[in-house]
Amino acid sequence: MSGSKQNFRAWLFGLDRWKKRLLQITFDGLVAPIALLLAFFMRLETTDYLFRLDTYIGVSIAMVTTLAVFAARGLYNNLTRHISIETAYSIAIGSAVSCAVLLSSILLLELEIPRSVPLIYAILLCAFATAMRLFIRALGQSMTTEKRENVAIYGAGAAGIQLMEALRKNANYRVRLFIDDNSELNGKNLGGIPISNLDHAKKKFKKLDIETLLLAIPSDIDATRRRVFEMLSDHPLKVKTIPSISSLISGGFEIAELKDIKIEDLLGREPVQHNPDLMAKTIAEKTVLVTGAGGSIGSELCRQIIQWKPRKLILLDVSEFAIYTLLEELNQHPSSHAIDLIPLIGSVQDRPFIKKVFGRFTVDTTYHAAAYKHVPLMEQNVMQCIANNVFGTFNMAELAIAAKVKHFILISTDKAVNPTNFMGASKRLAEIICQTLPTQKTDTRFSIVRFGNVLGSSGSVVPLFKKQIEKGGPITVTHLDITRYFMTIPEAAQLVIQAGSIAEGGDVFVLDMGKPIKILDLAKRMVTLSGLRPILNDGERLKDDDVTITVSGLRPGEKLFEELSYSSNLMGTVHPRINTAAETPMKCDELQGLLTTARDAIRDGDHQKLYQIIAKVTDGVFDLAGSCDVFIGRGDAEPDKIISLLRRNKT
Repeated sequence: MSGSKQNFRAWLFGLDRWKKRLLQITFDGLVAPIALLLAFFMRLETTDYLFRLDTYIGVSIAMVTTLAVFAARGLYNNLTRHISIETAYSIAIGSAVSCAVLLSSILLLELEIPRSVPLIYAILLCAFATAMRLFIRALGQSMTTEKRENVAIYGAGAAGIQLMEALRKNANYRVRLFIDDNSELNGKNLGGIPISNLDHAKKKFKKLDIETLLLAIPSDIDATRRRVFEMLSDHPLKVKTIPSISSLISGGFEIAELKDIKIEDLLGREPVQHNPDLMAKTIAEKTVLVTGAGGSIGSELCRQIIQWKPRKLILLDVSEFAIYTLLEELNQHPSSHAIDLIPLIGSVQDRPFIKKVFGRFTVDTTYHAAAYKHVPLMEQNVMQCIANNVFGTFNMAELAIAAKVKHFILISTDKAVNPTNFMGASKRLAEIICQTLPTQKTDTRFSIVRFGNVLGSSGSVVPLFKKQIEKGGPITVTHLDITRYFMTIPEAAQLVIQAGSIAEGGDVFVLDMGKPIKILDLAKRMVTLSGLRPILNDGERLKDDDVTITVSGLRPGEKLFEELSYSSNLMGTVHPRINTAAETPMKCDELQGLLTTARDAIRDGDHQKLYQIIAKVTDGVFDLAGSCDVFIGRGDAEPDKIISLLRRNKT
């Protein structure tokens, strides 16, 4: 039976447009006589009228009139599967006109037809013609029912109503439920769709087979978004949001504009507006140099900087492709035509090259973001880590002083505080350089901006988790209790720029990262927002929509939690998200001796000496025996065989 139904639907909707139109005309041509004959029977309760000429004159008049009026109303130009209120209105008008013509003909031609028959006929005609079209529409909708997603709309206001109307014209979504915080709306209907509050909605998701939640609420209502996530913890749904409430209400919204909600939208951080004066102070009408410009932080710094119209923006990176990609993007910015964009390919380790850069351009502000930052990789490449992160910073800082650069901002990391890995230790040494050099008489204002992880940066867990979810899992978490600070890349870049503007020299700025987040919770949130269910176990998935989370163990150099400062006594600044830390710089002679020894160790390939230098700076937390550097082997190992060992982790 179902097979025959499917075949009929396929045949019906596979017809050419003119054939469909002819089919509609034929149906209406049959419906009109049937409706009139049935009206006779309902009025007279006999079949004697079937043998009267007047009856068939009336039938002819009714059929011709109906078809003519329906055609004039454009009924045969409409797609039946998309019947609207306008279609029903046209059918009602056509039935009324047909009734009036038939009644007039009875009076003029003195036909033996009761005057009540035309009225009954009009009612039956309207009902039959409408029912036929509704039936065809139902067939058309049933063809796509299996492909349509059952959705719930969060927000039963004007935006929610407009979204519902837009979705009703779309074959991909079917609205089954409204969710609204207004208690007065609970239990009511909107356009035939029930409205529930958050608590009642949870009980209906499974029954209604809700797959997707659409947020028709302003994007800045973070509290609501967090409440939505809590709701989803037990009911995994795909979550999409609209880019603009105003575009939806104004009618300029397209279904294709629905976007997946981002994990950063649910981190719990309240947005803070930037200070225009601080943003422009070290940028506007100045020559700005960004090292590591092709990286995640460096590139976002460039995007922010170009908005404040520097005179020149120098993009420096060792990666040709990264600079090419960034330059193509920046050239599309409306302000780019008034800014001299200068792409440079080179390494901060190349001191003669950096000297030429400062000699060629009169740099006012330098943002030093160039660094190796992947912790496990740097554990296996210690010398390259120190050479780049430490001596690259020293080259930039010393040559910036010689070139009388006004502002020098070092992009640091929370891993520089009590470091347990060589990447963190290298950044700590870089910080010491930028703290110590300003103790000498210099015109350059140095500042250090320290913050935690940024979402979506290279090396971040977020892109990794996304790939793992797309593959169906498992998601790998190194430890159940591991926590990290997070902020978005744009927010980090804006705060870096503003911190540099309030620097007085040698400042250590610590960004307010909010509360740390457990990586396990982050993984669960990302799985849930994908409409799947996170399962923490070591066994097999129970269902197709389950994504397992497995514990892989701490990586070399990784610790359970991060710290943002050596002291808990942070002082506020003019910006609510920027604090300062009071840290004592190293003596210049001591720093010079340390760097000289480290440079000699790298030149000679002396890992032991280099490790001793690092241990001195980092309170002796490192030891050579526990290293997993690929160039270090145990004495009892086979010749030239690389031994990788997990070094103890400081928690």
